[in-house]
Amino acid sequence: MILGPLPVRTRLTHGEGIENYAIRHAQRNGTTVEQIENALREAGVMPRSRARRHPGRLQAWKQLGGLHDRAFEARLSIGGHPVIERALCLRCASGNQRVGRIPSIGWVCVAHRRWIGRDQFDIRQLPELVAAERRFRSTLVSRGIHVGTPAMLAANECASAGIALSTLEERGARAGRHEYEMLIYPETVRIARLITRPSFKDWVQNPALPAEQRRDRVASEIATTLFRTGQSHRRRRAAQRIENTLRRLSRRGIEWLT
Repeated sequence: MILGPLPVRTRLTHGEGIENYAIRHAQRNGTTVEQIENALREAGVMPRSRARRHPGRLQAWKQLGGLHDRAFEARLSIGGHPVIERALCLRCASGNQRVGRIPSIGWVCVAHRRWIGRDQFDIRQLPELVAAERRFRSTLVSRGIHVGTPAMLAANECASAGIALSTLEERGARAGRHEYEMLIYPETVRIARLITRPSFKDWVQNPALPAEQRRDRVASEIATTLFRTGQSHRRRRAAQRIENTLRRLSRRGIEWLT
């Protein structure tokens, strides 16, 4: 049975999940998700199953919203790693709180120049974050990397260990905020691109090399991406901190190379 859309239309935001959309759509039509779904089950239109992503339920809400066939089809996991559900850009959502899964987007909305982490705000004074986001989308997404993967977690922790305090202070002053994850985002993306490079992974995973030697090499390579030529002393100190971070990741069982 094909359902007609509810009288008041509700625009679906890119990446928005069915739960968030169904609540908004029901509210805009003066009712609740429970009332709508109970009525559809009684009429035999919606399956009795309470599974949130039952195909019959997804199809019903697509029809109730007059949505395209690809709605609610964001992947739940990529490469065995769950795609996290998170707040979408408030500007994209016309100022309304919306939640969904968007594996093809990092922590920056390029269109609106906004940081879309736990708190959202304008980052027009930090163009390097927009550049980092473009690299995330152009390189990391094609490698199966999204913000919830171990590689991004490892990159974030290594960036935190290796970044110069002066860089944090300078960015914080420009932004007028000191959101730590935001301030280290360019370095996080840079490191993630390095450690997910196929040739780099092949070398690191070479069983013929002792684990300690491989860890030293990884720490040194990461530090080199943070401090270019002419900063050898700072690079060595950063490498030591990064190596300690890699050891902690190993003890925690985080397989960031997968």
